[in-house]
Amino acid sequence: MRAPLKKAFAVFCFFCLTAPALPLQAAELSQRPDVQAFIQTMVKEDNFDAKYLNHLFDQVDLQPEAIKSISNPAEDKDWLFYKNFFISDGRVVEGYRFWQKHYKVLANIQEQYGVPASVIVAILGVETFYGERQGDYRVMDALTTLAFEYPPRAKFFRRELAEYLRLVREHHLAPLYLKGSYAGAIGMPQFMPSSYRYYAVTYEGTHYINLQKNEDDIMASVANYLKKNGWKRDEPIIAEVTVSKKSALTLLRPNVPPTKTLKQLSALGLQVDGDYDANLKANIVRLNMPEEPLYYMGFNNFYAIARYNTSINYAMAVYTLSSILDQCWQEKVKSCSIA
Repeated sequence: MRAPLKKAFAVFCFFCLTAPALPLQAAELSQRPDVQAFIQTMVKEDNFDAKYLNHLFDQVDLQPEAIKSISNPAEDKDWLFYKNFFISDGRVVEGYRFWQKHYKVLANIQEQYGVPASVIVAILGVETFYGERQGDYRVMDALTTLAFEYPPRAKFFRRELAEYLRLVREHHLAPLYLKGSYAGAIGMPQFMPSSYRYYAVTYEGTHYINLQKNEDDIMASVANYLKKNGWKRDEPIIAEVTVSKKSALTLLRPNVPPTKTLKQLSALGLQVDGDYDANLKANIVRLNMPEEPLYYMGFNNFYAIARYNTSINYAMAVYTLSSILDQCWQEKVKSCSIA
């Protein structure tokens, strides 16, 4: 080898040894120890084919933007910010139109599951603006990214990734085809894969449950989710409360099923504004505001909504939008607004 070539080769070798490692490309993803361990678990516990999963993960594109989005969710904002974002004239007008379009099916679903049509419509309005904003991420990409690149919730997203692989196998779907949110939520109701598998239902008993386009399935699945998570027919959702003893605020537990009755809460210094059955169970709910927080009493059905999304802001947004839509529907005001 001539001297100039020897020198160039030496420089090249030095660079190879000292240069920082480049990020793993998608084609190398299946060879990562953590991904390979996940694949082997799916092979052992669910009888997946290892070659198939290796090939599948080699086609995944990791999505750094998904990590940015999940690290700064809108749910962390105060209630005023959240309310101004999600409770808009546009959501009310489109919600009324959606209700009009599906009023017969919604009436049947309300009768079957006991969940008001207004709540079903409101959830779809808050989640995806009635299907218009279902997400542009490939679900496989989003879930894989969060499962292996987001340590704070890696355990949760690995479970959801496993559920997704089971879901697409059960329904004979192409795993790289479905699109959803940055968190891997699917379809108009934004069900995570585990919710899709356990709560999604068909309205007319068809084999494949389509949460992207079949609006009858979508509405029935939302109602089924709420019912299976404790929704009680004809019971209230939330009420204003007067706090006479600050010590009562230690009872803040809005994300767990209510355990104390209104009678018991009244004795502790919490008085519900309105005429309610004293035996109803409730939790105190706090909404953070720019200045002073607001307090409400959340009944069992508020908890059921909070199971859909654990953010109190989310549950309050659904309740607020559903109340406005219900009033519009009762009054048949097509141009109803939030004003």
